[in-house]
Amino acid sequence: MQPFRDIDLSQSFAATHVKISQRIDSLSNDIIMANDLELLADNFYEEFYIQPVTISDEDFSKRKGIQGKIKRRLDPFFSNAYNKEYVEVDGISMSFYFAYEGERDLFKCQASTFSMSGYPEINISDTHISFGYEKTLQEMEQDGAKESLLRTLDRDLKNIRAGIEYCNRDVISFNASLRANALARLQEKRKKVESYFSVASMFELPVSKTTYAETHIPLKRNISPISQVYDRQSVYCINDRDYKDILSTIKHTGSTYERTPSSYKSMHEEDLRNTLLASLNATYKGDATGEAFRNKGKTDICIEFDNRAAFVAECKMWIGQKDVTLALNQLDSYLTWRDCKTALIYFVRRNDFMRILSTAETALRVVSTIRQIEIVDKNEFKCCMISKSNPGQQIQVRVMLFNLFSE
Repeated sequence: MQPFRDIDLSQSFAATHVKISQRIDSLSNDIIMANDLELLADNFYEEFYIQPVTISDEDFSKRKGIQGKIKRRLDPFFSNAYNKEYVEVDGISMSFYFAYEGERDLFKCQASTFSMSGYPEINISDTHISFGYEKTLQEMEQDGAKESLLRTLDRDLKNIRAGIEYCNRDVISFNASLRANALARLQEKRKKVESYFSVASMFELPVSKTTYAETHIPLKRNISPISQVYDRQSVYCINDRDYKDILSTIKHTGSTYERTPSSYKSMHEEDLRNTLLASLNATYKGDATGEAFRNKGKTDICIEFDNRAAFVAECKMWIGQKDVTLALNQLDSYLTWRDCKTALIYFVRRNDFMRILSTAETALRVVSTIRQIEIVDKNEFKCCMISKSNPGQQIQVRVMLFNLFSE
């Protein structure tokens, strides 16, 4: 095929932006109001992101040479004499393969910059591009025939690499603008929806609900893949009073560790967690359990309530900044769609506790799923996190660090 000529890349980008706008326009008011707009923008980015193409070196295991008859165009004088344009002669067909990664259709696209002299023909599969050459046996028996063919291959490969680089530049620019454009369009739509709700409330107009909203459980949300219904009433999870009581108990127990760290010097993570459980069970009458199965694993602390929602917490020994993202992902994997108030508790046995607090804050601020961080106390961070396990769900995570360093 002749590459880089069938599709105008700029027109393709414009059509994609139109498609995204149409998709956003089609989203219901419930979806717009019930979900974090940055999460929705991320979804559009992932869906419409174009992967640039990278061409690797030759895959020698696929190099082929097939002997057989090949066609050669006759000189016009002989063509008229024999009444045919081609003649078949003995020759060899050589094929050279190069693996690539990225969007296959980019080989069909004409970028904003391109070669006016054209490009060599290539064949494309899902994994490789290939160059094919036909030579007569007589041509290949001449001195320097191999070197000449390989120079032609190098020149053709260089031209294809240049063509795909032009496409990649346009694609990188498109990808860079994709999320921001989607987010701006989503924000514009949310403003319109909020204005509608405001007017509806002003004139006491009944806001119509979908059949789903009328018949679903009180949460009125569908978390897969995004929340489908915006519930302006209470959220179906544990209430704020219980959440604050639990966090207060944990903080009080952790402070006890810090006042007499030598008393807990020999305790491992599991022992410290069990001490926390004992304190929690004094309030919740045995409902606090450890190593409890929840969703995709066993969580360190789980307190389940009558509505089947639970407070879920993970306890960790502080081992460094890189562990924070893994710990939050682990915590998220234990949550059901009802569990949106949680805690991550770190026990620190190093003598540079103040520096570790600063490191912990830095680590939290670079986690891709964290949307908001508030410093409640020097050793306590209130975070809003977007769930990966239940897309569209916002999770409250209280991150606490306790200093158990002892000489």
